[in-house]
Amino acid sequence: MMDLRVSVVLLFFFLTGGYSLKCYKCTSESTGPCNTTETCKVGFSKCESRTVEQSVGSSKRSITTKKCAEKCDAETQKLPEGGGRTEYICCDTDLCNAADGVFKGSFLLLFSPLLFYFLFQ
Repeated sequence: MMDLRVSVVLLFFFLTGGYSLKCYKCTSESTGPCNTTETCKVGFSKCESRTVEQSVGSSKRSITTKKCAEKCDAETQKLPEGGGRTEYICCDTDLCNAADGVFKGSFLLLFSPLLFYFLFQ
C-alpha cells in the first residue's frame, strides 16, 4: 500500500513539473466567441482579461482583450478623458480567463482529493 502512495505522489510531481500555462487569446472586436488558446511562453505566469469601456456620446463602447501576461495586477483604472475605465482581471490556472464568472481549475486541483484519499486512507 505504501508503494501505491509513493507512486501517486511521484506521478503528480512529474505531471506538474513541466507544466505550461494555457490562456485564451482574443479581442472582442474579432468575430465569433473567444475559442483561441495559447500556451504561455517562459516568464508569462498569468492569464489576463482586460476590458476597456469608453463613453462616446450617449453610448458606451467596450473592448475586451484576453492573453498571457508576464505581470498582471487586478485593478480598475479610470481613464483621464471621456469618463471611461479599464478593468484588469488576473488568474493563474489553465484557461481561467474565460467568460466572466467562469473558473476552470488546474489538473492538480481537480485530482487533489484523490491524492489525499490514497495518502491518508
